[in-house]
Amino acid sequence: MANLLIVDDHPLFLDGLQQFLEASGHHILCCARSVADALYKLQTETPDVLILDLSMKDGGGLSILSAIREQSNAVPVIFLTVSIRPEQTMEALRLGVNGIVLKESDPEELLTCIKTVLTGENRIDPGIMEQALLHSVVAKNRVASEDVLTEREKQIASLIRAGLRNKVIAEKCGLTEGTVKVHLHSIFQKLGVKSRAELIVSTMADRH
Repeated sequence: MANLLIVDDHPLFLDGLQQFLEASGHHILCCARSVADALYKLQTETPDVLILDLSMKDGGGLSILSAIREQSNAVPVIFLTVSIRPEQTMEALRLGVNGIVLKESDPEELLTCIKTVLTGENRIDPGIMEQALLHSVVAKNRVASEDVLTEREKQIASLIRAGLRNKVIAEKCGLTEGTVKVHLHSIFQKLGVKSRAELIVSTMADRH
């Protein structure tokens, strides 16, 4: 069970989503129908996961995600949206989104996404990731080539793409988790990315 804060400006959808999540064993701390309301409630509520609609009248999910990350709030964030443009996906990845689920998906996909982000992993709809990849290929501001990485950094980047967590990477490389984090920071800096998910998209784009 997770304590959730859900944000959507469509009352009927919000009510239905709340009922579904509660019936699935989760607890809804509170709901919000606007960016301002969500940010206000986050001043006092500490959800395990934040579920956001991407598009709302006063800004939407990206505005909320940007605001909370600026406050160093690392709460896992899932976008639940009808659609998302590739450039929005890239921006969400840069800001540290943890999951993206389309509203047309099977409801079980949202439950799986919640379970996944609670473990510290990301779960992005494959179709959305593919569109973001294609966008990265044609974008003017391509990230730097992996040629700028050291051999150790290339090894760690490869293990990240394989979906391994820091603890497992440390064991495979004979390093401490702290050292892996130092290497990750260097990799992110050199490649101009801000998250593991963005690194995966960017390095995949460099192969095309």
